[in-house]
Formats: sequence, structure tokens, C-alpha cells
Amino acid sequence: MTADASLLLAACGLYCGACYHYRASFHTPDRLAEEATRRGRSPQGFTCQGCRSDRLYMQPGCAQCSLRACADEKGLLHCGLCPQFPCAQLRAFQSDGRVHHVDIFGQLEELVEQGPGPWLAGQARRWTCVCGEPFGWYEQTCPHCGRALDSYGVDPSLE
Repeated sequence: MTADASLLLAACGLYCGACYHYRASFHTPDRLAEEATRRGRSPQGFTCQGCRSDRLYMQPGCAQCSLRACADEKGLLHCGLCPQFPCAQLRAFQSDGRVHHVDIFGQLEELVEQGPGPWLAGQARRWTCVCGEPFGWYEQTCPHCGRALDSYGVDPSLE
């Protein structure tokens, strides 16, 4: 596992490589502005380099994540390694209505079973189009080749 890839392993079991905040900073120069505008936000502070980086999106859910703080306090890479897994705090996160949060328990179990390197490699494959272009949780068509993608569908926060 490269140091950069490890930044994409969120304490909660999410893969940051499929997050629109993370992905907005990459690709075409206009992508960040387009994504920020689509979400009614300023591009400043919108960029993120992953949960384990020192450059997190400024939204409090990410920048002040209590799950990451808890894992860090316990010296754990992720919540799946915690003796209290799954705790009430993680259950609340999993059931907060965000579609991409629903499968975190399964992701954390796979992460424990596979280890960080193989899990991250598998997530990178899962969130890459057959043409080789990475995509995000809510992207429905590949920005490179136009194919339909196996994503979570329409982002409920934009409806």
C-alpha cells in the first residue's frame, strides 16, 4: 500500500477515492468549480486529499469527524479494529440517510479480513470504469467514455 493510497481509507470504512470532495480536485481544472457550484458552495475549502490527510474538506462532518478522532485516540487505523465495533456512534453514521454510508459495516469487515492494501486496491477497482476512468459514489455516467456506471445513483443531497 502506498502512503497516498492509505490517505483514502476513512476510519468509518468509506473509500475516499469515490468521494466527490476528493474527486473534485482531480481531472480537468473546471471540475472543482463545477462540483462546488453544483452543491452551492465555494471552491475554497472544498478540496480534500482523503480522510487520513492533513487537507480535509472544510465541512464539519469531514474536517471534525468524531469517528476519525475516536479511532486516532485509540491508535486504530479504522473502526473495524475497535473492540466496540460496531458502536452506537458508527451505527448512527451508518443509518443517517446517506446512501454511501449504508454499507460501511460490510466494508469494515472486508477491510479487517483483507487488510488495508488489498482492500484499497479492491475499492480502486470497484470505483473505476471499464475504460479506466475512476468515478464517484453518485456519478451515473463515466465522464470519459459515457458508459453507465454502477454507482449509488442520484445523490440525494442534490434532489
